[in-house]
Amino acid sequence: MTRIRLWPGRQGTLTATFTAASTEADFRFDVHAEGHWRATRRGHHDPAASATCHVIDETKRLAAEHSVLAAAELQHRVNALLGGPRQLPETTVSLNWARVLVHVHPETQHVAHTRLRLRARAQTQWELKQMTMAQAETYRDQLREDPNLLLAQLLLHSPQAITQQTLDILPQIARAVAAYAPGARWVETALLLDKWFADLPTDAKRFIIDRLSTTLTEFGGEAIAQQLRDAHDTSVPTEHPTQGEDTDHSPAGLNGYEHHSG
Repeated sequence: MTRIRLWPGRQGTLTATFTAASTEADFRFDVHAEGHWRATRRGHHDPAASATCHVIDETKRLAAEHSVLAAAELQHRVNALLGGPRQLPETTVSLNWARVLVHVHPETQHVAHTRLRLRARAQTQWELKQMTMAQAETYRDQLREDPNLLLAQLLLHSPQAITQQTLDILPQIARAVAAYAPGARWVETALLLDKWFADLPTDAKRFIIDRLSTTLTEFGGEAIAQQLRDAHDTSVPTEHPTQGEDTDHSPAGLNGYEHHSG
């Protein structure tokens, strides 16, 4: 009778000491691991090395997800993962159990704490700067549209600061904002036109508003044209000509030329 001898298998212990990188690439954990493995059948020349590599790889994978200041958390997670039996992928080796001890040198912890504080402080300063810049941009854009916003804010927060000098400097502030703000040329253009427009006769103002409204309408700006008419409804009153008067709205004194509608 032929007897079939069953392979009793191989088993043994593993021990490894290594380092693992943390989320901060230049800070590493010091790790010591031990465990027990078993080769379920023939086919692997060095099952101990296979089991040890598995423990190292899994530890390093989890370490890369942890700050060097979270050594205790890393140790718990690795031991929870490797504490029970598992078959190693694509091998004839199984890991019965493994236990790791994670340590960080006190000097490394001190440097990491210092760097973390500096990084948090820099992040806070950057966020405050971004918030201040956003507020400044918003206030600048509002000031471009209406310089009286500055006066309103002063009245709200520091009414005692309102003096004649304050009122005199407001136009200068508006011009300075216009000079450096996005679209500055258009803002400056609007200020120049406003200065020129203010001294024109009433019929000249009405003529210019009508022409601007017509031009805006031709280029699809009907809504803006209507807003322009509404804005100047009181400043440019409509005058109905009496019988016998020329109904041409062209201002006679406008550069000495008569307006001919084409």
